[in-house]
Formats: sequence, C-alpha cells, structure tokens
Amino acid sequence: MPEKRPTTLHAVAALVLAGPLVADTLTVDDDGPADFDSIQAAVDFASDGDVVLVAPGTYTSTDDQIVDLEGKRILLAAAIPGTAIIDGESFRRGVRCRNGETAKTVIDGFLIRNCRASWYDWNDNDAIDFWEYFGGGFWNRDGSGPTIRRCIFQGNDAEYGGAILNGDETGSICRPTIIDCAFFDNGSSACLGGAIYNWGAEPRITDCDFIENRGFFGGAVLNFDGSRAEFEGCVFRANTAASDGGAMYNDASSPILRECVMDENAAGDEGGAVFNADPGSSTAIPEFIDCDFFDNVANGEGGAMHNFSISPVLDRCSMQENLASSGGGIYSWNGSTPRLRDTLACGNTPNQIVGPWTDDGGNDIAPGCGNDCPTDLDGDQVTGGGDLGLLFVSWGPCIDCPADLNADERVDGKDLGLLFIGWGDCD
Repeated sequence: MPEKRPTTLHAVAALVLAGPLVADTLTVDDDGPADFDSIQAAVDFASDGDVVLVAPGTYTSTDDQIVDLEGKRILLAAAIPGTAIIDGESFRRGVRCRNGETAKTVIDGFLIRNCRASWYDWNDNDAIDFWEYFGGGFWNRDGSGPTIRRCIFQGNDAEYGGAILNGDETGSICRPTIIDCAFFDNGSSACLGGAIYNWGAEPRITDCDFIENRGFFGGAVLNFDGSRAEFEGCVFRANTAASDGGAMYNDASSPILRECVMDENAAGDEGGAVFNADPGSSTAIPEFIDCDFFDNVANGEGGAMHNFSISPVLDRCSMQENLASSGGGIYSWNGSTPRLRDTLACGNTPNQIVGPWTDDGGNDIAPGCGNDCPTDLDGDQVTGGGDLGLLFVSWGPCIDCPADLNADERVDGKDLGLLFIGWGDCD
C-alpha cells in the first residue's frame, strides 16, 4: 500500500479545492511520478475527506467502468480542468455511484468521453435484453447524489442516458448536483435522453450547456416517472430527437426550468424544443420561468412546445421564430391547458398557439415580433427565397400567421404580392 507523500501535483491542489484541506491529498499520474497511476487505485485507498488530484492524461480501465466512487466523501479533481480524460474506449462506462454518495462526494474538472454502458441485468432474467444499457458516461443509482462540476461529457452513449443516468430499478431517488458542465455530441438516434435520463430523480442542474446531443425521445434530456429536475441558467442548442422532444421530453414529470435558453433544436415528430406528456393522471406540472425558445423546429406539431394531457406553466417566457406543421409556438391537446403569464409568442410559423390555454395576464401573442421588415419571415434581414418558401408553407386560411402580411387571416396572392414588393435587403 503506497505511502501518502507529497508530489509536484500538490502545488496546484489549492486551485481546485472548494474549501480548506481537511485530510490527505493523493496524486494520480498515468505516466509520471505520483502516488498512483490509476484513478480507481487512488479512490480505493482514499478515506473520507481526502483529495484525489489527477494529472493531465487519458485514463481508462479493464473493468465495466473506469471509476466507482464507492460512497466515499472525497474530492476527485483534475489538476487542470479538462486535461484529465476519462475515456471509455467506446465499450465501458466512465463513472458509477451506487453507495449513497452525497453532495460531499465531488468530481471536478474531467473530460468524460467515448463511454458506452456495459450490460446490466435490470429485470434479473439472466438474459441480455437490447435495452439494458444505462448511463454511458456516469450512472448515479441506489439513491446517490454526488456533486459533478466543471466536467465535459462528449461522445458518450447508452440506451438510457447517453452521458448520465440518474435512477435505477429499485425506485430509489437520486439527487445529484450538476454545475457548470457541458454536454456535447452524446447519445444516438436510438437513445432515450441523449445527455441525461432522469428516472424518478431530483437532480439540480445549473449553468450547463447541452449542445448537439441526440436521442429518440429527448435529444438532450428525458425526465421520466415523476422526476423533479431543476435546471437554472442552462442552454439547450442544436439538439435533435428522432421522434419527440428535440431538447427535452417530460413524461409524467415536473421539471422546473429557470432562465434557460432553447434554440435551434429539432424533432422528427413533435415538440421541436420540448415535449410534455402525462397520459396517466395529468397531475405533473412542468414549469418554465424566464425561459426563451427560438428557432426550434418540429416536423409535426409544436415548434417550441407540444403538450399532451399535461398543463405546464410558462412565466415570463418568450417563443419566437419557431416552426412546425401546426402550433409553431405551442401545440396542446387531449386535456392540455397550459397557463401563460407575461409571456411573448410571436413570429412562429404557421401560428402562435394551437389548443386551449389559460391567460394569466400580461401576455403578448402576435403574428410578428415588431420586425421593421415584415416580409423577412426567416429573420435573415433579406426578403428572398427562404421567405417565399415560408409563405407557401402557410398558404390558405391562417390565423396569427407571420406570412399573413395584410392581416386578413388568409395567406394568398395578396400576401405574395406584398412579399415581392419587399424583395431584397431589409433597410
């Protein structure tokens, strides 16, 4: 068993510690002098309160996951954020927590990439089922709730939770804290929750970026089975779902999103940014507070949001320039009655809101967004072929359509004439 001794890595320990050093600092370096040459060996040796400081390098394993934090209250930190790489080599998980880890178990500053969940017999039938692959980059289970901060998740995949799965088959509630992390290019067209899958979980996710993740349902995030995830200050951009929920799919769950931005997300079917559903009871209430939705696209209904048997709350939100076959801003049906307060819906194609909704006051629902160039339907400061295409998409009877340039609730030759009058650069 190695002796706990100082090394050159201790010189940078103070840069990553959240508080005063209360125990020992163990060092890891895969190709240089240190206490250990593998992360797991250092974790195995560590005691509660220790710091495990990892030098730049690429770290992997021969086990099903590279790191198991073993329930220890330790700080596992990259000496230089982003340069210590946990690499799953496309066939093993990155990190697992399964022993009731709390917020005092901290993982900080790692790049977690190319991780793929190994098989886990979820239904205990001793047979490999195609769906039994959970949490490619990170799996929190058995009530675990570690702190994950300043980490980058890139190119990870699983059937459930390409980068992170929170939850397990026992129904235990996982409550991780995820801060200042970035999720790039996780998941696949078959994945549920390209970046994160919450299964009855209650994570707190703050100041995180979700960029170009992919899933079948939930390009970036899927909340399931009563999950109460909280998102604050997060950006969801250019995520895609093969079916529903380009950025987020909420199934019988009540997430709260504050000051989040969803832009340029796309769904092959419904809910370009968000798909909300609660077919069982209609008791789940997702909340969106001070959130912005723009330039999201759904091939079906609900360019920004699609609601099925669920009535979310939107407070001080904006929905602009989203596109769908119907309900460019919001599409609601089968008992859905979203509540809107101080919310702007404008410039969505072919219309702003389809389906019932409750007006709690202060809302601004308008065909256009005060554009000085109303014929510039696609917002590129030029009236041209793209705008002509959008006008033809809206052709016919159309209420609150940006393409209804003469406001007669119909897109026809009169509007086409106005578009040609405005042809060219916008002044």
